[in-house]
Amino acid sequence: MTVERGPTAEAPALLPTVAQATSVLMASWPALDERRIGGWRLGFAEGFTRRANSVWMLGPAEDTQLALGAVEEAYRVRGLPSQFLATETADPRDVAALEAFGYSPTLTGRILCRSLGGEEPAGLEGASGGDLVAVTQAGPELPPDWLDAWLSWSERRLARDRRLAPLILSSGASSFLGVRQEGTLVALARVTVIDGTGVIDCLVTQSAHRGRGHGRLLLHHAQQEAAQRGATSCLAMVVESNAVSRRLFHRAGFTALGSFTYLQAPERVSCC
Repeated sequence: MTVERGPTAEAPALLPTVAQATSVLMASWPALDERRIGGWRLGFAEGFTRRANSVWMLGPAEDTQLALGAVEEAYRVRGLPSQFLATETADPRDVAALEAFGYSPTLTGRILCRSLGGEEPAGLEGASGGDLVAVTQAGPELPPDWLDAWLSWSERRLARDRRLAPLILSSGASSFLGVRQEGTLVALARVTVIDGTGVIDCLVTQSAHRGRGHGRLLLHHAQQEAAQRGATSCLAMVVESNAVSRRLFHRAGFTALGSFTYLQAPERVSCC
């Protein structure tokens, strides 16, 4: 008889802390320019993605009111909204101060984690297979067709997106995975290993090919790739509203390590 193990089978010693996970997630999707104010890291990337254009609250600000004024000015001169990314590493007093200044949540989600020690990732029963499906891998160079597909399926069609995406996606030691059916890309994922922890992101399937197990196949291979490159655990950021993605990671054995919230400033009206 086969006994299936649940989330309790994870080995806590192999999992990062929330603080370590937050630092790894930030490094895996870097800003093109950054500035530090106390425990806050301001990121700027010409508006390309929230993660690269937010203030990561890694620790407390030395003077919250003064720091907040500097943050809003830094984003204002760049034509960007002032937004913060808060995880459990954020000082609750700083979060309360943001809310008092009118900041409100715009997106929430979970930081999911899975130990790569012990059992293999969940099986692939029901996933697409056969001679028509193949998983391809490239790295660290970003394949042009992978980039084309990711931009298209993610509905990123601005000229700046094509210019900025390679600068962020290829900045680390990443592997770019794809599922090809009859030679055509139908699903994508990226895995980056930093300080012994893998980060899985950019997991997307072309709309016409969803529901065929491609995402599960890629998630399995991404974990294998991370393990082969020395990772002892894998992370992912999944937005709360994406029930399909949450279910996919849960079935693969991922559990919630922490949470994240984006807080954005209200529009400030000048007096003149």
